[in-house]
Amino acid sequence: MAERAQSDAAPPDESTDRPRILLFFDYACPFCYIDHFRFKDLRREFPVEVMLVPFELRPDMPPDGVSIREYGLTHPPHVEDYLRRNAQAAGVSYEEPDRLPATHDAMVLGEVARDEGEARHWEVHEAIFRAYFGQGRDIGQRAVLLDLAEEHGLERSELALAWDDGAYDSRLEAFSRLALDIGVAATPSALVCGELFVGSRPRRVLASAIRRCLGIEEEAEVPAAPHAETDASQAVDTQHPARR
Repeated sequence: MAERAQSDAAPPDESTDRPRILLFFDYACPFCYIDHFRFKDLRREFPVEVMLVPFELRPDMPPDGVSIREYGLTHPPHVEDYLRRNAQAAGVSYEEPDRLPATHDAMVLGEVARDEGEARHWEVHEAIFRAYFGQGRDIGQRAVLLDLAEEHGLERSELALAWDDGAYDSRLEAFSRLALDIGVAATPSALVCGELFVGSRPRRVLASAIRRCLGIEEEAEVPAAPHAETDASQAVDTQHPARR
């Protein structure tokens, strides 16, 4: 495991010579789930670094979470359809969860994984999203997160200790301050070479922003295949409600 002392400081230096994209997310945000797979694909296609930046939208959420219906966050049918079709386009499943979890503990798991290297971080990051939106597991429950940690090669005891001693709290607070300082108040948001995108965007829009950043000439647009990702302009609010 990485040295624990690292977790008390700033996030590990992930700088490279590649342009950096900051991707702000909350694990309870369904549009972040969709965008994860878009950026996963884009970072394979383009020589860019995508830095995952956790932004806890509801830091005062009760530890056991709340009913999505009682909290007033159920989606209308056309939004649920948008999410399912875009998940299908990414080759993953999506089901609307029953409960909205507190996500702080899940973000701590993500930071424990970050300190194990970029590959492990992305693996665990995706696993948390899939557990919640694809498998119906309650990622607000520590037992679920401990199982996820173990499933992906992390020590259960290391994660439990991180929760108990708050080793990553200052890092998560720093990420939140960064988000607020640049005007992020909802997820997903992405800062692409100075362009801030709030809300989910189709892959082609993100790819175009990356090409501008890299100075690459735009490619001719190819007609979308049936059931391809839905354009965010089709009457769907593609951002998770702002921090309350």
